[in-house]
Amino acid sequence: MKLLLDFGNSRCKWALLDEEQFSDRGAISYVDDSGQLQLAATTQQLPLVGINSIHIVSVLGKKLDAQIATALAPYDYHFYTSQLSAHGVKLAYVDATQYGNDRYAALLAAHQLYAGSKIIIDCGTAITFDAIDDTGQHLGGLIIPGYKAMLNGLSNNTQQLQQDIKHKELHLLAKNTKEALSSGTMLCLQMGIKGIIDKMNGEMRASSPMIVVTGGAQEEVLASIDLELIKEPDLILKGLSMLAGLSTNLG
Repeated sequence: MKLLLDFGNSRCKWALLDEEQFSDRGAISYVDDSGQLQLAATTQQLPLVGINSIHIVSVLGKKLDAQIATALAPYDYHFYTSQLSAHGVKLAYVDATQYGNDRYAALLAAHQLYAGSKIIIDCGTAITFDAIDDTGQHLGGLIIPGYKAMLNGLSNNTQQLQQDIKHKELHLLAKNTKEALSSGTMLCLQMGIKGIIDKMNGEMRASSPMIVVTGGAQEEVLASIDLELIKEPDLILKGLSMLAGLSTNLG
């Protein structure tokens, strides 16, 4: 049994790979109420019984990756990083170390799973956009803050602003501050995402690239966008399995 781990900015997504299929999957948040990462507690919650190898992509940086490695020291573990040219994908970045390992895994999976030009959107703590053509040439992309990050940025620079805001539904003409902040932030994201997609469509050679979306916030953030979306919640983990050479049967 193989364990695949995607350490993002605020949570770890995991999947068990058994005979070329995901047999189970889940996610563990590791940011506490004070904003501190609790990596040791996270690794203790992972399904490690019967695991013979662990495969990891992480965006946490070398110092925190070292903590993960220490916690998983009894196991056969492997970290995977972005490459300028590998697995049929060529990065537009000059320095592969500046390109997120999770974005790379998603890019690889999208290219392997779907033919033609694509825009890949990952909705998490940050929202990333990447364009890739039908040959596997990465054309570049964008990063914008996600919903919570946008709200936190506003609250950190505004006196007496409520911070316990959760999005429930859109109110274009909100009648209180919480609704105004929640709806305004979500509408800004949704309209911004639609605008970015339109702009990218204009820059790409393909007349109508497919749009592949992933990430924990995809349903909420992309709910009102009137476009045909290919939803791949396990896109990064599928790409990780490909990076590790573990499976070709995850379509």
